[in-house]
Amino acid sequence: MAYTELRFKIVEERSEGILRYKLLDNHTGEYVSVLPEYGGAINGMALQHNGELVEIMSGYSSENELKEILNSSFRGSNLFPFPNRIQDAKYTFQNEVHELNMNFPHENNAIHGLVFDKAFKVVDAEDGEIACILILEFNSKPMPGYPFTYLFKVIYRLNEGSGFDCMVKISNNMDQSIPVAHGWHPYFMAGIKQVNGISLEFPADVMLDVDDRNIPTGKEEKYSEFNTLKQIGETQLDNCFRLMPGNNIASTILKDEQSGFGYRIWQETGKYKYNYLQIYTPPDRKSIAIEPMTSAPNAFNNEKGLIVLAPFESIDASWGISHLS
Repeated sequence: MAYTELRFKIVEERSEGILRYKLLDNHTGEYVSVLPEYGGAINGMALQHNGELVEIMSGYSSENELKEILNSSFRGSNLFPFPNRIQDAKYTFQNEVHELNMNFPHENNAIHGLVFDKAFKVVDAEDGEIACILILEFNSKPMPGYPFTYLFKVIYRLNEGSGFDCMVKISNNMDQSIPVAHGWHPYFMAGIKQVNGISLEFPADVMLDVDDRNIPTGKEEKYSEFNTLKQIGETQLDNCFRLMPGNNIASTILKDEQSGFGYRIWQETGKYKYNYLQIYTPPDRKSIAIEPMTSAPNAFNNEKGLIVLAPFESIDASWGISHLS
């Protein structure tokens, strides 16, 4: 019998100085690109539409670009142990004050966690006929401002029919409780040059009011502007939304109505899951950041969505991307 290559394959490649692991569907050409040396960032994805591949994520094309703008753009980054901002780069946990690196000095905040530029270890890569799987791990040491240790595992999967899914598993390695929160920071496109012409839908319950440093004030307001599919137009967003309660899955839809191309970005909700969503439209409006988060900004201080992991406790949460049905 002649050997037939498996449909789904993990491809390791290095180009322009960047090590990439690509989850590839050999039949359709669809893929997801991951950067293990930069926190397991998701650096690109393409979906098929009418026989052609359409790039749906904005990533980094070279190591020089990555090193130049990673700390300001955070494209595709893995955000842990906190997403978004920590006010004044300080927080108190169990009566002890901790000071983080203030990596957003123009706002006087810490932002987007401590692992987005850390090298993760590839512990498994499996090809298959119905799916391929890539597993990365990061076994932490105490860091400035975060003297806690944990095991962080990411499982990326590209599946026949159901698309891409990504699970994180966070395990407390200590005999004391630790504070955690998590998020992702992918920038999406829908095959056209600007997001103004894209239609957006997401199940917001409330929008969190923020001050001029993008720190929540404690006020919330009902928000339903994009609870049904609506063209983004000139709308500017850099806001955090708490999602509607009572559903196990929340979905954000992006669609180019003219071509009919669109896709769904889903996230698990519920206890210890992605109950918040940050949406950001960059000034160039060439993409839109759709950011699943387990917590609100400044969670280490305001405790909105903060997870306190008990000694040796583990949790997991998933999100993913699929074609519109």
